[in-house]
Amino acid sequence: MRLRVLGFVFSLLVSLPGLSPAYADGALRLAIVNTPKISGLIDDLVADYKASGGGDVSVYGGSDVFEKAREGEADLVIAHYGRADVERFVLDGYGAWPRMVFSNQLAIIGPKSDPAGIRGLSSGAEAIRKLAAAKTPFAVNALPGITYLTDILWLQAGSPDKGDWVLDPGVAKGQAMKFAEEKGAYTIWGAIPFLRFKEKHASTLDLLVTGDPLFQRIMAAIVVQPTKVPGAQAERAVKFVDYLLSSRAQARIASYRSSGVEQQLWWPAARHNPTEGLDE
Repeated sequence: MRLRVLGFVFSLLVSLPGLSPAYADGALRLAIVNTPKISGLIDDLVADYKASGGGDVSVYGGSDVFEKAREGEADLVIAHYGRADVERFVLDGYGAWPRMVFSNQLAIIGPKSDPAGIRGLSSGAEAIRKLAAAKTPFAVNALPGITYLTDILWLQAGSPDKGDWVLDPGVAKGQAMKFAEEKGAYTIWGAIPFLRFKEKHASTLDLLVTGDPLFQRIMAAIVVQPTKVPGAQAERAVKFVDYLLSSRAQARIASYRSSGVEQQLWWPAARHNPTEGLDE
């Protein structure tokens, strides 16, 4: 009788909303940063994985993916490669060695009228040279990674003089875009966050320069270690990572386009892994 009661209680618990579906139906629990989720890329890959017989994947998108994994709520994490939180997660024993799977990109954004004539360039440094020659306003986006990229582009462009045309409002993300709109200025931001910004605002700005290799932001898959997080489904996670690294998935990443967007915003990244690449 007691065993029957305990069994009933367990079955009730696994059916409650909010409990990870992985414990209820065996689905892989993936915690992924926001951009691949809001762009639709990861949902497209998960659907293809399931259609090819890979099994179910429950996807959580957010900025707290490592916290989710540490708390036992994820079997696999996908996040920006090279960040301190990735290194800490792996060195603390929570995650296996990261596998680079895909990348998105930053972009130079500016007025739709494009007075500096940089639209369609694939070199960020060449775009900066043209902005400097025309003394067209350029607004610094205060996100640390973007200010770092801006400094690199400036060096590649020959370190043009930063006169009154370079504006530093001390703001980032959407606030930087609004400032650029007010000043008729160019700026730099992530292509996907900018497109999401445009969905919510009648922006006078547009994506103008994409495709520079320096604009790439690689993301890596990190299998959660069951020795550190009891219950983590490492075998399921490895199987999904193998799919992401496969030629089938890498080709799908390269051809993926977000709804209403013609530009390529995602690139395959398996080739960047030191000991493995695409399957034959």
